[in-house]
Amino acid sequence: MPLEEQELLHVVAQDDDGSAMAEVFVYSDDSMLSLRRALCNSAKIQHLALKFEGQMAAMHHSLEAAGLENHAVVQVAPVTEVGLASASSDGMVFFWDALSGKCLESLRGHQESVLSVAFSASGKLLGTTSADCSAKVWETATGRCLTTLQGHEDWVTCCGFNLSESLAVTASLDCSARIWELASGRCLQLLPGGVSPIFWAAFAPEEEEVATASADNNATVWSEGQVQTVLEGHEDNVMCVSWSPDGLRLLTASQDRSARLWEAAAGSCIREFQGHTDTVQSAFFSGDGRLVVTASLDRLAKIWETQTGDCLRTLAGHSGSVLFAAFSADGSFVATSSRDSTLRTWDVKTGRHLRLLEGHRAKVNSLSFVLF
Repeated sequence: MPLEEQELLHVVAQDDDGSAMAEVFVYSDDSMLSLRRALCNSAKIQHLALKFEGQMAAMHHSLEAAGLENHAVVQVAPVTEVGLASASSDGMVFFWDALSGKCLESLRGHQESVLSVAFSASGKLLGTTSADCSAKVWETATGRCLTTLQGHEDWVTCCGFNLSESLAVTASLDCSARIWELASGRCLQLLPGGVSPIFWAAFAPEEEEVATASADNNATVWSEGQVQTVLEGHEDNVMCVSWSPDGLRLLTASQDRSARLWEAAAGSCIREFQGHTDTVQSAFFSGDGRLVVTASLDRLAKIWETQTGDCLRTLAGHSGSVLFAAFSADGSFVATSSRDSTLRTWDVKTGRHLRLLEGHRAKVNSLSFVLF
């Protein structure tokens, strides 16, 4: 949007008591994530939770789309802990404070390696998947298992939730993905992968579509159980697929050592992210969609600029393959998990290593941040 068409907004941030903590001037087409960063700088607080009209704000929305007008008031609270969960082949799920690096709690329930872990949008639910061919949904606050999703016939490689937290999607090496009703634990839909194992599945932000990544070198977009788009171009297994915050684009990570950015509707490749020297295990957007982080078996994670494909930071420090990498909700740091049995956190701006998270006794397959 041309500068002359943007509206300059005055935004006031209040704490729980109604006292003003900060005020900033931002443009109407700035993202909510940009607003949060500006408020952090003004209040001299590194991390804060941001609400508007009592609801957690979607960080990728523009201020205009979120309904903020001039002299808008938002609610903020300092964040002293950033919740992070990790899944390991030692059969354990650990809960960490990513800021301090301290392990807060542990969870055990699967009979085999835990392959993935994912928080729901509110953070109230946690999904885990395992080599025991099941997925489980847990109540985060209590650690109670709410339901076990059974039906897959091979390793369940990932689990994700829709935005309303009524459905879960799982992917499996049995060549299928499944959509489940959480209230009953019933499988509502099976998405067949033919003869190709499916490594990843994810709901679109608007919940209408699911994307899957599989061993046929493709990613697939599904709607109501039907194939809508096939993303073709990778030269080896596609290990991961993820949606941009606005649901318009997709990222894929592949065994061909590259990640790719795609137009979701057209299935056309926009650009490649090249620089890794081994399998790219995962690729995810930052909360505002401006950055991408990749994890690779070459023991590195990399931070890229989405628009240009330029590599901005290389995160080196793990002594084993990096199996997973993701941004914190505010985009200020990245966490990585590795075959070396550890997790690490990194500063996005500088690439500096922040914390080493130790405690697992086997490779750490996956991690997930609470969205605050």
